[in-house]
Amino acid sequence: MKNLLKYTYLLNVKEIEKSIQRLWKRYQKILNSKKSSWESLNEARSILYFLGYLYPEKIALESLKKRIQCIEPSINLDKFLSAIDGNNTKILDKYKKNKKFNVLKDFYLIIKRIKNRVKNNSYLDEERFNKIYFRTKPKDYF
Repeated sequence: MKNLLKYTYLLNVKEIEKSIQRLWKRYQKILNSKKSSWESLNEARSILYFLGYLYPEKIALESLKKRIQCIEPSINLDKFLSAIDGNNTKILDKYKKNKKFNVLKDFYLIIKRIKNRVKNNSYLDEERFNKIYFRTKPKDYF
């Protein structure tokens, strides 16, 4: 998670993607292990919370809000997101050669892939995680 934050601050989209994939693989490894401990399941829980909520909804969104202001000609965040989501060729063509715009677009598409990731018919395989987590949860846990 530390590397993901670092590369987000640097806006290195290739390393952001790799960091997310490493976290996802670790999460899946914990879920797939028959010997997952309570501690490792809580690591998976923190990865789920980080990838499913904290990173895309708070950290990445704040990063986009901050950086969108650097785009010239100016564009607001809603228009930026709508242009990409709606594949608005008029706006996309206008910024086609704008390096900052394209880096932010690539960053946004990575975040969008996280938000759309479904495994085993649930967002981020959360149903399977919950079954394993509650089955393993110690009786005296509060």
